[in-house]
Amino acid sequence: MSGGNNPDLKLDKAALQDITKGLRAAISELKDIGTATDAVMGAGFEELSLTSMEAGHNGLAKDFEDFCERWEWGVRGLIQDANKLAQKVGLAAGMQWEEDRYIEGTYKVVANSLTGNPHLSEEEVTQKKWGEIYSAWRPDYSQESYDKASEEIKATWQETGDGMSRTSNIAKYAVPPGEQGDGQDGGAG
Repeated sequence: MSGGNNPDLKLDKAALQDITKGLRAAISELKDIGTATDAVMGAGFEELSLTSMEAGHNGLAKDFEDFCERWEWGVRGLIQDANKLAQKVGLAAGMQWEEDRYIEGTYKVVANSLTGNPHLSEEEVTQKKWGEIYSAWRPDYSQESYDKASEEIKATWQETGDGMSRTSNIAKYAVPPGEQGDGQDGGAG
């Protein structure tokens, strides 16, 4: 299998899958210690630094910080090389893949804000498929749906009436429909 538009890169399908899996896993691990943007760039190790008190000695804290900076530069170089390789062979991995996922997630959040469930978090929305987001545009007009909605409406009104009779002073003055009669005011008689 050739890689993208470069005839010099010949890789089999298993190798491409391994590269994709490895690059995605590396970026995912880097997200655990830094930001998503840092992870895509191979950065974020400054989050691992320790204070002098945490390390137990100022010199040790400084040495550990220097180590993390050098480690970050090494990992950054590897991630950038892997991103270039992924781009050359046309893989959906690395920076391009992360950017595409971010843009798609943004569009999903916008679409959900127009038509979807307003109670979902952004993370929940981005995990949904497009069909799930637009399911609000396909209402269920079945008899079963109508019966269920009718029962819920009846239950809601029943609970509202029960709540009013327990807590409201209005209930003392209300006249039940069967007892209305001779035109007297408000049921006081």
